[in-house]
Amino acid sequence: MEDLNNIETKIIRTQDENGEVHNFELVDVVEVDGNEYGLLVYVDEDETAETEKSEGCGCSNEECGCEEEEEIIIMKLNKSGESYSFETIEDDDEFSKVVEYLETECADDDEEDEEDAE
Repeated sequence: MEDLNNIETKIIRTQDENGEVHNFELVDVVEVDGNEYGLLVYVDEDETAETEKSEGCGCSNEECGCEEEEEIIIMKLNKSGESYSFETIEDDDEFSKVVEYLETECADDDEEDEEDAE
């Protein structure tokens, strides 16, 4: 079974309610309250999977100060045997917990960067 946390570039193909297929790059996998969530960035079909990523923390908080400019899509990761699937987070409270976790992680990363700079 693949360990999604150790993959350099992983392209995820999803199908929307209209049957259109979209490509996303898996940026990171985080665990919140025992569930795993994929942080995905939309990949234009003209782009290659070898694009350079900025060194942002992965959050989408504009006030964070990180260098991430692309919109991050958060999807719940479900494992079934050796296969993985991503689904939309329908529960607003669940989504809010994940966003809060990411914002906290981003703030912690900023504090570490400030300490390293001193």
